[in-house]
This record gives sequence, structure tokens and C-alpha cells, in this order.
Amino acid sequence: MKYTTLLMDADETIFDFGKCEQEALRASLEHFGLGYTQEINDTFSAINRRLWKELEMNNITRSQLRVERFRKLIEKCFEGFENAQSLADRYIDELAGQAVLIDGAQEALKKLSGTFDIYIITNGMKTVQRGRFAKSPVTEYIKKLYISDELGVNKPSREFFDFVLEDIPEKDSRKLLVVGDSLSSDMQGGRNAGLDTCLYDPFCRTEMPNELCDYRITGLEQIFGIAEV
Repeated sequence: MKYTTLLMDADETIFDFGKCEQEALRASLEHFGLGYTQEINDTFSAINRRLWKELEMNNITRSQLRVERFRKLIEKCFEGFENAQSLADRYIDELAGQAVLIDGAQEALKKLSGTFDIYIITNGMKTVQRGRFAKSPVTEYIKKLYISDELGVNKPSREFFDFVLEDIPEKDSRKLLVVGDSLSSDMQGGRNAGLDTCLYDPFCRTEMPNELCDYRITGLEQIFGIAEV
């Protein structure tokens, strides 16, 4: 096998973050007597994506992101509601309980774990990610979680990957493969660390070839074909 070790993202690579986010937001809003619609969900998702990009570029802090996304949502959708902090706290609690997997992810990880050491590399919040993995059946296939909230640095920074590379047993960087859905976080991070990268792109939304990606897959089991090349 060309690779021995997979450094895998969590959201939209293993977890269906869209479904997790939707249910957590619905439950959080209902807890405070606020209405939920698909339009509100789409508004929040757009706000959230923009702020996570800001976090990747170190333009905001994690604590700012946590509350700011709800301040912006309230401004757009819930005039008169003033407790963004409580809504943010409730959302984190709800999201930590959401462990909806992408279709086929459990079966794929089970098979992959028989050949590769699998580590999770995520920019998610520690409370959320540890809560979700604790509830998920895929935990037994994962060697360790590396969460930026705990490390104090975010993907795609070289510092994040340096910590991971120092900690894992495999020291030959040529045998490591970064797998994730984000060009700006996972693929750029892998490039920053001098590692091979594999974009998980089930709907082929990214034009290829792409300088950040060595490979593209539409299903996780396709990693076997890459590793045998």
C-alpha cells in the first residue's frame, strides 16, 4: 500500500453536517419559542459558512464565531430577541448530540480501518466533536481526534499539522494522506504540511485538476484504489 495513515476531516466527510446543523438549529430555536423555517436554516448556514472561513484566516476567534453567528441571525430573522449568548449555548448543546453520518460512511470506515490508521483532523469545537463521536458507531475505527479547539491552532495552518505529525506513529510523510471536503481547510492544510491530499467531492463540484488536490473521490471506499496506485 502506498499509504498507511489517513488524516480525515469530520464534517461533510464523515458526518452529514447539513442534517446535524438543521436539527440542532430547529431544536434550539424551538426551545426559546422562536420559529423555524427552511429559509431561516439557509440564512444561518450561509452566515455560519462565512464566519468559519473567517476563522480559518484567523480574522475572528472561536468564541467570537460561536456567538456572532446568532447575533447576525437574530438581526435578520428575530428582531426583538436579545439573548444571542443563550441561543449560542443551547445550539452547542444540541449539536453535540447530533451524529448523523453521511450515507455509507460507517461501512467505509470499517473497511478502511482494517488497512489504514485513521485520525480525525477537525476545526470543530471540542464539546461538539467529542460529544458527536462519543455517540457515533464509527468511534471504534478512529485512532485519535485532533481538534483545533484543543490544539489552539486551526486548519489550514502548518502548526496544526506539525502537531499531528509529531504525535502520530507514522513518521514517513509520504505515507500520509489528507482526506476532506474543503479546499481552503483540508487541501490547503495538507499542502502547507507537504502531504498528499484527497478531496472528498461526492457531487464533483470542484473543477479538476486542482493544484491543491492530488486526488478526488466521490466515495470513501475509493481510497483503496488510490492507495494501490
